Amino acid sequence: MKSKIILVSSYPPRQCGIAAFTADLVNSLGRIDSELNCRIVAIGDKKYHYDKKVKFCISQRKKESFLKAADWINDSKANIINIQHQFLLYGEEGEFTASFLNRIKLPVITTIHTLPSQPARREKEAIKAIVDKSEKVTVMINYAKEILRKVYHASGEKIKVIPHPVPKIEKIGRERAKLKLGLKGNIISTFGFIRRDKGIEYGLAALPEILKQTPDTFYLIIGKTQPSHRAEEGESYRKSLINRAEKLGVRKNVKLVNRFLPLKELTDYLYATDIFLTPYLGKSQVSSGALIYGLSLGRICISTPFSYAKEVLSSGRGILVEFRKSGCIAKAVTKILRDGKLRKDMEKKAYQYGKNLLWDKVAKDYLKLFRRNAK
Repeated sequence: MKSKIILVSSYPPRQCGIAAFTADLVNSLGRIDSELNCRIVAIGDKKYHYDKKVKFCISQRKKESFLKAADWINDSKANIINIQHQFLLYGEEGEFTASFLNRIKLPVITTIHTLPSQPARREKEAIKAIVDKSEKVTVMINYAKEILRKVYHASGEKIKVIPHPVPKIEKIGRERAKLKLGLKGNIISTFGFIRRDKGIEYGLAALPEILKQTPDTFYLIIGKTQPSHRAEEGESYRKSLINRAEKLGVRKNVKLVNRFLPLKELTDYLYATDIFLTPYLGKSQVSSGALIYGLSLGRICISTPFSYAKEVLSSGRGILVEFRKSGCIAKAVTKILRDGKLRKDMEKKAYQYGKNLLWDKVAKDYLKLFRRNAK
């Protein structure tokens, strides 16, 4: 029987991590089984020119739009619905989640991308609705499973841990990548949407001490400002980073790439990277596409110990540093840059871990889950 799967998510050309995640999932499922009929209900913050897979569009700030989408889904004759969930996609704080799920009459599997351990009222209501109305809930680390059980009282049998996948990418050498991009020296990089909770100012504050030990070092900050943050405060955070670099006297060692990069260009930057830095401020983050991309390419990752980082960087695959401690970042960076053996060993462990996370492999786990719970 030809299975029909509907995925509810943001979707390209919208530029966000969940849109890219869903597109990769759909493409991988198609490579595994060409008979699958995958259709998208796209959640948008404005009008986009979608490809033909998108059959219905939701306006993410309008509750009525979600209810109409649920009615369309009920009439679609789909076998299974996969909901990609992040609070901001379903209202301001996920407040449309419950009414949307309550309206859907077909079996649902929900993939959770954000899961606070100390949720606000609306956040808790949204996750509780997901737990109650989904056949299965997928998360990307074991810690998230424990949060679902302890905070949201989900049954362990309902939760499936499926790791964050990564694309298969042609490998190129670090020096070749640097030459291609016009870079030189030691490269530290941070990529992803720019917003205040990324803690990039602490990476900048570490630079003066790093440059004392390894003068030929540069910090790349790659990505445009998160659209929702730009709507609220413009480019004030990016400007504050530039001002901070100037006051610290390190502006010539900092490069900001103010664009959402296509995958090929992004991976060129990652291959050129010596150390990938995620100095994030939020402690309970349970997924990070940026961190797992860097790790999967065999790059040394230095991170604050948010939940996802603690799990994927364990067993010597990376280095954890204290939150909001630029001195700890500087110490970790200089240690790596001056210890060739440690660097080589850690890069090898990171790359070996990433080999098991390729999309075509992980998508098989999703497909099994969809088929077991389909109507």
